[in-house]
Amino acid sequence: MLEHIVNNNPLNYKDMYKMVKDGIKSDLLEMVQKHDYSYMFSDDHRAWESGMRYEKEIQAKIHALCAIHREDAVALMAECAAVRDEQYTNGLTHKTIYNWFSTYIG
Repeated sequence: MLEHIVNNNPLNYKDMYKMVKDGIKSDLLEMVQKHDYSYMFSDDHRAWESGMRYEKEIQAKIHALCAIHREDAVALMAECAAVRDEQYTNGLTHKTIYNWFSTYIG
């Protein structure tokens, strides 16, 4: 039965795998662009919690791409840094992005 479904499906598993991977990557880049990198300095605990949750979602997508889908971590980190201009004089934005990838880059 399963073989029949796989054989009659116009998308094979490689196409579906690529679609999932591309979807995760697209979501990640959008999230990196929209992230509030200064959430940790907020006096409002709700803003801090929201920023923390959002950052964990970003890290989960990075893990999915680098650890599970074997995406090149250095190239992905560069893509993430490219979609978000540095907005702080101390380099907070890009330091945060680079930190997210520290587990996957030696």
